Amino acid sequence: MSRIANLAFQCLLVGLTAPLFCQEAPTTMTKITARIIKQEPVPGSFAAQPKTYWRAGTKYARIAESPDLQNHIQGLIIIREPDAWMVNLSDKSGRHVIDSGPSLVVRLPIFDKQTGMKSKLNDLEFGMELDFFVRNNATHSVGVVIDGNATDRYEVVISDARLVLWTDAKSKKPVRVSLVDGNQSRTFQYVSYDDQLPFDQSLFQPPSGISIEEPK
Repeated sequence: MSRIANLAFQCLLVGLTAPLFCQEAPTTMTKITARIIKQEPVPGSFAAQPKTYWRAGTKYARIAESPDLQNHIQGLIIIREPDAWMVNLSDKSGRHVIDSGPSLVVRLPIFDKQTGMKSKLNDLEFGMELDFFVRNNATHSVGVVIDGNATDRYEVVISDARLVLWTDAKSKKPVRVSLVDGNQSRTFQYVSYDDQLPFDQSLFQPPSGISIEEPK
């Protein structure tokens, strides 16, 4: 459960310093499937498999991993602030944790620095990509053709790191996002991006049949 717990901790930790917003129950949600293509993972490996992210409003998130056959883990993170569940679907075990606040705002950073502290790079989140680049006065230009489709390109430098976003020229939805930070280079390719799905509250509670360890 350590990899799953670390992922959930990152989602909760980054939200601790975010402002608290009054929020009505969301009516829509965003569902994103993305996979890392650089540094290029070994084909067929767990690292090469896509992950799917859901977010709704400021309190709901869900992260579903592909099966990790080598380690017998299929991670599922469900966050419904202040509650979070870390589930291993392979052995049907899970752990329930409670966010102590104060903000109770969930975040989904794309490029987490894993320093234990919030940085401006953490503000680049799944589901809020273009907003981040616009807010940071990114340079806009015509992008390369990706999978046969024309793109727009946005580039900005944050904390000595170069960030680039490509969006579909017609739909304006993200197609690819890249980080170059010193010798570190990472790129995510978006497999699908649906940002106006009806809110489904059942996705933000643990599935049945899971043995949940409750907080002590």
